[in-house]
Amino acid sequence: MMDPAVINEATSTPRLKRHVRDDLPMDARLPQLPTILNVEAMREQLQGCMFASRNDRTQWVVRQCEIIQVRYKPTSSCMVSYRLDIENLSTGTRGEQIVCGRAFPEGCSQSQWEKAGARALVQPRFGKPLIHLPDIEMVLWSFPNDRKMHTLPATIQLAPDTPGRLSQWFLTLLGTEWHVVNTQSRVVHYVGEHTCTVQTTLDAVHRLEHSNRIMTIYGKTYYDDEGAQTDRIMRQLWNSQSRESGQLCMAQPLRYDARLKTLWQLGIPGTTLEHCATENPERLSFLIQEAAQTVAALHTTPLSKIRSLTVADLVINLEVVGSRLNRFRPSCRPILVPLLSRLTAQANMIQAHATATLHGDLHLKNLFLTHGKIAVIDLDNVCEGPPGWDIGSFIAGLLAGALAKRSSLSQIACHLQVFLDQYNQSVVWKVDQPTVAWFTAVALVVERSHRCITRLKDNQRGQVEALLALADKISETLSLEPLADGWIDTHERSKES
Repeated sequence: MMDPAVINEATSTPRLKRHVRDDLPMDARLPQLPTILNVEAMREQLQGCMFASRNDRTQWVVRQCEIIQVRYKPTSSCMVSYRLDIENLSTGTRGEQIVCGRAFPEGCSQSQWEKAGARALVQPRFGKPLIHLPDIEMVLWSFPNDRKMHTLPATIQLAPDTPGRLSQWFLTLLGTEWHVVNTQSRVVHYVGEHTCTVQTTLDAVHRLEHSNRIMTIYGKTYYDDEGAQTDRIMRQLWNSQSRESGQLCMAQPLRYDARLKTLWQLGIPGTTLEHCATENPERLSFLIQEAAQTVAALHTTPLSKIRSLTVADLVINLEVVGSRLNRFRPSCRPILVPLLSRLTAQANMIQAHATATLHGDLHLKNLFLTHGKIAVIDLDNVCEGPPGWDIGSFIAGLLAGALAKRSSLSQIACHLQVFLDQYNQSVVWKVDQPTVAWFTAVALVVERSHRCITRLKDNQRGQVEALLALADKISETLSLEPLADGWIDTHERSKES
């Protein structure tokens, strides 16, 4: 059985505790930002509006409200997911309810609420399926209802019946001598208006030998048809020579349900490299070397009919993101303006390499240690393009993580050199350090600095300037040597003194 209101904490987005914020963007079209990011204010708002009757409002109390996710589109809207701890005063029992809301500019929420109410909605565990807060121009959907994932309630309801829906797959994989005697399902990751992943554990018994086998499969529901493309890409990779030879490790795709917009894949045991880096930091250098081999195997596996990414695309993205950073983080202008100019000019010097199959979202959470090998997971963003982009994005993620934890970047530099050396030994081309440095600096701007604004995380307060300063130094020298020299560590200490 599954409680659809509970999102597994171990794999969901980390909770973001907020009260009053003094570092929010000044957005004239979304003046309610301070309110919707104030958990106590939202707790009171939801207490008064999420229950249908006065009796329900006196029986059920929202004890706690926590922010688990923010997606901010300047001047347009802001999506926030809240985790509510709700108590039944009659019994003393408590439960969890996720609500995902979107705040709109003045006068826009009414039409959104009416449009949402015209759709069929399901009753959530607590409260109303749809909530309108007109005073702050916000509409909220109670999980499993969702603004964009209209098939999610049906997917959640059918999750325990997954074996029956995949009966042909079970016959192929297990054989007719096996049958499933028990299933358990849980929601392990929910990204409002985008995707929701359900894990189903299956207990199968052999009819003749009376032995059992426990298997895990994942069903990922999408808001659009991107799951079909991901399924097609995963099948190409699964049937590739690099995967069959053991060079590329990944999860096995099982089936794509077009009606539910849900992709099913076989689970693989293990843990993310991010977890490994926290639990066993002394092993990180070895794991990074293994990861480089896996990334090289992916890059050298050709795929058909996938989207392309070019250096010109990145330059356009620099302009768009730079304009947004300039507008909503004016304090960064002195360093951002010359940095953007330099990166744009340097783009003409980036040497063309063979087109690679890129992961598109390469970081420690999407590299998975399983049975002593490194697997790639979350293949929704696979594309073709310059191999330096995946590497630069990966390095930028490591650097941003080190800045957030106030770790030494000189130590990170050692891991980066190990990664680059192993990668270049595993591919037929060579990605030189100036190229990697340029892509890293670009990623620090268009991905890491940009996310400080669009996701408004507490642990990224003040990071924009530090990330841009690091990008500036790397771009200035077209080298990663400033990391090994401990430049950023000295820079941060001088700012604090």
